Amino acid sequence: MTNLDLAKYKSLYLKTAREHLIDLKKNLFQLNQNPTDQQLIYEVFRLFHSLKSQNYFMGFEKTANFCKALESFFRAIKEGKRNYDPTKSQVIQDTFTKLENSLANIEKDNTEIDLSQDIINLEEKLGVNMSS
Repeated sequence: MTNLDLAKYKSLYLKTAREHLIDLKKNLFQLNQNPTDQQLIYEVFRLFHSLKSQNYFMGFEKTANFCKALESFFRAIKEGKRNYDPTKSQVIQDTFTKLENSLANIEKDNTEIDLSQDIINLEEKLGVNMSS
């Protein structure tokens, strides 16, 4: 297997991640208006899944694990194991700032923010388990 130089993909990664965040904000707003819309639930799940995957691919595990907690939350909703509760919206919106800050650090010096405690807090507030 060849050693893949991921540095050449960094600008595309950052551009795509930021586009996903814009889409997530828009979809979350719409989901709060219609919390049973299965298409919006799927789309939010898909966007968090995509963010998680691209962070793992680029080697940013802390950010990927943070996205994984959010993906798990929306997977449970998508699978009908729980309902979306718009009162959780602020908790989710707060994650956007953390993700934006991590992306800014990655862009600036190729390091991500340590989100370990944020993941624990997020799991507690949303009632998710990353292993599910």
